[in-house]
Amino acid sequence: MRWMSRYVLEMPQFLKPDQFTLSFDDGTPTIALHGPTVSDTEGWSFLNRATLLVLDGPGEEGFLLPRVASPEGEPAPERWDEAVASIGSVQVLTSGARVTALVIE
Repeated sequence: MRWMSRYVLEMPQFLKPDQFTLSFDDGTPTIALHGPTVSDTEGWSFLNRATLLVLDGPGEEGFLLPRVASPEGEPAPERWDEAVASIGSVQVLTSGARVTALVIE
């Protein structure tokens, strides 16, 4: 079944709470990735849900982040949802790169 190898889809990388930090940078919702890198800084989107955050990149790149964003079980920062909805994007910091991910519904 050689034809099937062309249609293998990559799953987004699941990040553990110690691999990212949710915070605000001058009022902008920001996700700092600790370790994971991105190959392209264009074409990212963000889905903000109650239990899971999805960073979807170009091609097969992407990350799934649990909403509880710390090993101590702390949820996303206070006013996170309001800021994401108001601004319509999040900033993603990784390996010196800054990526803007537009919010999708």
